[in-house]
Amino acid sequence: MEKHCEPQANLIAACDQQQEPPQHAHRTAATATPEWRHSRDQHMNHLMACRACYAPTGRYCQTGDELRATYVSTPMEPTL
Repeated sequence: MEKHCEPQANLIAACDQQQEPPQHAHRTAATATPEWRHSRDQHMNHLMACRACYAPTGRYCQTGDELRATYVSTPMEPTL
């Protein structure tokens, strides 16, 4: 990354800095949208309480299937 600075009359340097894009983004629940966290929490709470749902095999009751669909379709990052 290269830095070019030119002194100005008031002794403040005006620096042009090229910013490099991040190499990889870390997506976690801490950085996710509140909507995503809400849909995840609803889905997980249902899975823990419902005896008919068993996520490892993809078995869901009607409510569990609807909550899962909402969870999967909710974007983790804000859309612009």
